[in-house]
Amino acid sequence: MLKAIFGSDKKGKILLYLYTNGESHPREIAKKFNFYLNGVQKQLLNMERGGILYSKLKGKVRLFGFNPRYPFKRELESLLDKILKFIPQEEKEKFYLPRLRPRKTGKSL
Repeated sequence: MLKAIFGSDKKGKILLYLYTNGESHPREIAKKFNFYLNGVQKQLLNMERGGILYSKLKGKVRLFGFNPRYPFKRELESLLDKILKFIPQEEKEKFYLPRLRPRKTGKSL
């Protein structure tokens, strides 16, 4: 389904990941989907050149997210939301839903 809509399964998964998690860096996305880092970076840079994404440096890490000035941002997010409804729950939990980190209790063992 993603390949038919976005022309690439990888591009669709990256967009869904950014939609559900906000910002992310290429290494995190590559690790999550077991993609080659080069391929993820290439897709992110192409989408940034097209105006869909923005990037910013946070320390030494380049984070990518949806460009708020992209004219079709709302439509793209609406499409991604509908696609997400058709993805099986197990796949959503594994790839797209942000993992909540356990809270630090402040107690030492």
